[in-house]
Amino acid sequence: MSGVTLKFHGAAGTVTGSCFEITGAGQTILVDCGMFQGTRSLEALNFEKLPFDPKNIDAVLLTHAHLDHSGRLAYLYGSGCKAKTYCTAPSADIIKPLLQDAAKLQAADVERRNRRADRSGLPPFTPLYDSKDIAKLHKNVRIVSYCEENHLDNGVSFRFWDARHIIGSASIEINIAGQRLLFSGDIGPGRAINCTASEIGGYDHIICESTYGDRDRDLVLVSERRETLARHVEEVMAAGGNVLIPAFALERTQAILEDFDALFEAKRLAPINVFLDAPLAQKVTMAVMRYRDSGTDMLKRTNIRFTQNTAESKKLNRMSGVVIIAGSGMCEGGRIRHHLIRNLPNRKSRLLLSGYQVAGTLGSVLRDGAKRVRISGHDVLVKAQVATLDGYSNHADRSGLVAWIKDRTPIRGTVFLAHGERDALSGLAEALTAVADLPAAVIPALGEQWALQPGKKATLLAAGRSDASDLTASRDWISKLTMLRQDMEEKLSQQRTNQDREKILAALKRALESAN
Repeated sequence: MSGVTLKFHGAAGTVTGSCFEITGAGQTILVDCGMFQGTRSLEALNFEKLPFDPKNIDAVLLTHAHLDHSGRLAYLYGSGCKAKTYCTAPSADIIKPLLQDAAKLQAADVERRNRRADRSGLPPFTPLYDSKDIAKLHKNVRIVSYCEENHLDNGVSFRFWDARHIIGSASIEINIAGQRLLFSGDIGPGRAINCTASEIGGYDHIICESTYGDRDRDLVLVSERRETLARHVEEVMAAGGNVLIPAFALERTQAILEDFDALFEAKRLAPINVFLDAPLAQKVTMAVMRYRDSGTDMLKRTNIRFTQNTAESKKLNRMSGVVIIAGSGMCEGGRIRHHLIRNLPNRKSRLLLSGYQVAGTLGSVLRDGAKRVRISGHDVLVKAQVATLDGYSNHADRSGLVAWIKDRTPIRGTVFLAHGERDALSGLAEALTAVADLPAAVIPALGEQWALQPGKKATLLAAGRSDASDLTASRDWISKLTMLRQDMEEKLSQQRTNQDREKILAALKRALESAN
């Protein structure tokens, strides 16, 4: 059998932009085509020309619906892809509203940026994709079930395994050119349901996510998680502030709403008003509820309210003593941003972060203790308390990832570690050295191409992007400039006289001039 090549177009040195290209046996397969999120430099990759010819793709396999795995699928089809996209039924239902919402936000963002005075005379920005591209994608979506073997041409086949991450999520096994490959997708806690028709172990090469590869987390029971949420809410309500919860539209919002419903049902919390101010999350909630029965009927609870339009959203800015759940989960877009502008300067309010915060995002900056942030052109003082809600993560921790890999031994070729930031990748690689007979883990860089052979260690065919290290850094020059600006303003405000401030400004000017 001829060899196989593997290219890392995303999720290499970073947790976002998942996209892997596999070529062999006359077939070219794409696993995921996700959106890059984080620093401005990383996000700019979304608008680069795809690093492969979309017309040459024979099949697209989607691990799950989160945008960092699915967010550029419509762009792929708008660029000429004609292949089928295979995914589970829940993923097929969910990606449509997710991508439609993303397209709408892109259009609004492009219009706003093109209106800026400093853009006069420059080529206009254009959205990454539109509704026509989304329609092209959905025309080519094909639903597959867990465990069934699906056949492509030339003896190539694939199988979806339950990944226990979110509803519809999968790890994907590919059999190609005499090799058995496994792409983990995002792995949830706990043991997955095995496919009886196929052995769980014995792979040539595995590509494994590493989001929490550098840490173990204490087990948080659902009852403990709900009690913590209740205490936060009670403290803020007593003070007369608001609780803001930025939440991902898929899975996280539903879990939080279920927790509130349970707390109200048990009368652990008084029936305060909880607003879901996220049109996308409302649509996704309806889709998710078709596939699982949580034992609650939160849609009938009168104090859990879905805002219907922008006018209702703006009314929340005049309220106190309420809970507002809104996207996005990392505070990078959506309605949460205008609620942050109003509530962050209020010591009585509290921001509860319920999900992973990618380095460089506004959520990560707030989590790390920023005293001043810039949101949509506004300089905002941070006086509200910022706290993290534990127990909502759908990612396996370091021990869970190690156990997942051990369950899939023997691995005869290479373990590639992807979908993680630098500390997480190196932390998991170190933890895997304790697993007997496991090949040393490889941490690929963005853009690298590897040759895969049956039962042999993978070999590097082509180096990654020359700027890969800079792109995946936790702080790019733009975010460093923002932090410097905030530090400068704080330092200037602390000076007693304008003369002292002038001295600092003069020193900064001299430093800039000497750099020339």
